Amino acid sequence: MKSTWLSASNQGGNLLSSLLFVSLISPAGFRPQAGVYDPATLVPGGVSGSPVITNVVPQGQQCTVHWKGYAGPYQLYKTHALDSGEWQKAGLPVIGSSVTVPADATSFFRVAGTPPVFGAAVSCGDCHKNLYPTWTNTTHAHALETLKGIGQGTNPRCLTCHTVGYGFPSGFTSETATPFYAGVQCANCHGPSGNHYIYPTDPARRPMVSLSAEICGGCHQDFHHPYYEEWSQSGHGFVSEDVAESMITGGEARMNSCGPCHSGAVRMALLKGEPLPTGEEAAKTPITCAVCHDPHVKTPNGSQLRNPKFSYDFYSYRTSTNFASQYNPEINICGQCHNARGATWKDTSRYPHYSPQYNMLLGNIGFTDDLTPIHSTHRDIQRQCTQCHTHTHEVPTPGVDNPVVVGHRFEARMNNCEPCHTEDSATARTQITQSEIKQLIDIVKQQMDLWAETKAPEDLRVKYGKLAWEYNTPGHLSNPTDDPAVRGPTSQEQAAVPDEIKQARFNIYMVLQDGSYGVHNGKYARFLLQIALEKVGGQLSQP
Repeated sequence: MKSTWLSASNQGGNLLSSLLFVSLISPAGFRPQAGVYDPATLVPGGVSGSPVITNVVPQGQQCTVHWKGYAGPYQLYKTHALDSGEWQKAGLPVIGSSVTVPADATSFFRVAGTPPVFGAAVSCGDCHKNLYPTWTNTTHAHALETLKGIGQGTNPRCLTCHTVGYGFPSGFTSETATPFYAGVQCANCHGPSGNHYIYPTDPARRPMVSLSAEICGGCHQDFHHPYYEEWSQSGHGFVSEDVAESMITGGEARMNSCGPCHSGAVRMALLKGEPLPTGEEAAKTPITCAVCHDPHVKTPNGSQLRNPKFSYDFYSYRTSTNFASQYNPEINICGQCHNARGATWKDTSRYPHYSPQYNMLLGNIGFTDDLTPIHSTHRDIQRQCTQCHTHTHEVPTPGVDNPVVVGHRFEARMNNCEPCHTEDSATARTQITQSEIKQLIDIVKQQMDLWAETKAPEDLRVKYGKLAWEYNTPGHLSNPTDDPAVRGPTSQEQAAVPDEIKQARFNIYMVLQDGSYGVHNGKYARFLLQIALEKVGGQLSQP
């Protein structure tokens, strides 16, 4: 879930002289209505040291306000008008993380606490011995040195994201006074950990663990490096509505099927061998930054990627078997999910999934009739998918209306094709290739329809017409609107469909579902479609 949060300083109040830090939810405040909010916030520096309201539960004329904080006691405040500047105490100070107070439909709340105790990464390393040594090699660990390297080592605007707790009296103040808070450390991503270090078994004092992209986005944003902004506009930035609903209603079965590639929470649980999240957690957690990038390790793949950018090995994840038995860490980072999902030409129940890009790039999917295909050179590019889909481009005089491009919309851009092609030649080649492949798809589809109407077994012709060649759940070639009423031959009836027709339909759908219309591997796409034409042609020539 993505939420907008505001943090503000407050010198008022007479609870304690150290009652300084306040969190206010959203520009409109937090009304007393039911709802749970992710405490991960889009705040410079990572996780805010301020307490954050996470839940408000109405109970008649009262409501219980819950928050996540790192240093109490806490004082809840309320107001009826945000623009009045008048906040009144709601109840007495509390040590815990919730309080029940009178409320009405016009109340807004905020909560204040004492300055947080951050704690240095070296202290975390006393217990987290497997993570601390690997973290020390990451770019985050040396973020202040990076800042100094460009002459901005004392710039307040930059220090917020290059040190721990800058702006809080208990955080980084200078390299001389607080050298142990230099760099991006555990507290930036997990919240102040000093009290957890003192009371390690107290669950209320544990730092936060969240996959929310907002944690990374607090720093990896703005027009100089808009990773968060680009990601949030990409397909990785949300869980599609139908998949989200299926994981909520279908439970573990649907999470095991769809979750490894559609839900960051499910994938990370499977990678770690941990219990699956709730359906609601799975549904609200898309493919966030930490799913692809390991925040604790400088990997050999660059950019702290969990998997390499290049691989040749065949990989097609079968949803009918478990994740652990199939996971291959050596497969291309994009190929981990953008693969054929176990599809074969013998499948009959539904059309192939929209994801065979890795296999089409390598040319190792589809029915080849044991012939040796010819491939395009794209499969041999050392960065493979990331060369074209995550390419960074500087721009002259970057600004809000002219941001740097960091490649996290994952869109292929023609200037990514350099130096092999100029932008103009890449555009021309793309248009020509895609036009040709679309025409070939249309020709194969026409031949398949012709077979269905003239050569298919009579009972299939009468019952299904042009759909006689399709899967039981037809794909977009025959059912572009995904109308559930449109059906092809049943599982039993599929036995009457010749193998040659099944092989042809598999090839045409592999090319279609790849989505690039030949750009990934044009020679292989033509090869598959030519085989499809030959298979259909052979059936059309039957008496």
